[in-house]
Amino acid sequence: MVDKSKQCLHEWVNSVWYGQNKLSYLLLPLSVIFSVLSKARQWKQSKSKCSFSVPVIVVGNITVGGTGKTPMVITLVNELQQRGYRPGVASRGYGGQARQPILVNQALNVDHAGDESLMIFNNTQATVVIGQNRLDVINELISTHLCDIIVCDDGMQDYRFEHDIEIIMVDGERTFGNHKLLPTGPLREPISRLQKANFVVATSKPVPAVSGDCMKLQLVECIQLTNSHNKRSLEQFKSQTVHAVAGIGNPNRFFSSLTSLGLKVIEHPYPDHARYELSDFSFSDQNPILMTEKDAVKCSQLSLDNAWYVPVQTILPNDFISRLNTLLRNING
Repeated sequence: MVDKSKQCLHEWVNSVWYGQNKLSYLLLPLSVIFSVLSKARQWKQSKSKCSFSVPVIVVGNITVGGTGKTPMVITLVNELQQRGYRPGVASRGYGGQARQPILVNQALNVDHAGDESLMIFNNTQATVVIGQNRLDVINELISTHLCDIIVCDDGMQDYRFEHDIEIIMVDGERTFGNHKLLPTGPLREPISRLQKANFVVATSKPVPAVSGDCMKLQLVECIQLTNSHNKRSLEQFKSQTVHAVAGIGNPNRFFSSLTSLGLKVIEHPYPDHARYELSDFSFSDQNPILMTEKDAVKCSQLSLDNAWYVPVQTILPNDFISRLNTLLRNING
């Protein structure tokens, strides 16, 4: 069952970071301490930075919370596969509980693999390895699985290794909140960090103050949770009342997308990576349940015949992949 105390804390934190909560000023001294410790950690890691025999693309963010990182990783891996690469995905898995590198497959439990890692594997069938130590994971992908390019799912703040290409994702709706560092605001690093990245990609809509690309996320057909062969268009749910469930970094993006398509949405926002039980879906009516694909990974074993998940289609600028390919050619010599 979803932990209600965590949900309340999540809502309070969002009110501080993205609202007008004046209590945030009380946390400013802690942000100063965070900044000093982060810079010291970065300096220490950079002193012994290593590089790998294949290019490493790091997809991450400078804020806490969802920015569209997972859809970007999936799109990149699929594009690289089409161009003849053997990409491997390096991830800690949610919680980073795997001490030794573990190969992700269908038999791996979501509690061990993490929802995002399984989602990436399901959508790409690529080699995805998770582990607590990101360096060990990358070495495993290269030496054991013979991957010729690595896509690092998160790790922007890991300076122990060379980032050959950096893609920083930005939430186009929430942007940088109150523009303050943790814990006063959502920033892991100052906004000036964007200038060092190869690509800055805003999700859903452009950020006027940021020069970069925009990645659109378009909802496609609905897939029944208990029978993946049963699909419906969102048009079939138009004007219906639906329960919308989202345990992602920015649930409002999912809710507003459904509303814009003419659905009457009863919103059920949950913290990112929320774990569900059947009792969490004990609604008082029989209205359909729509959820994100990330939530579906965690609900696949629940007997929810009236539940559907809605994958997203990623739409990038026409020249994005060609610019990335040019960088890769330059790296490979």
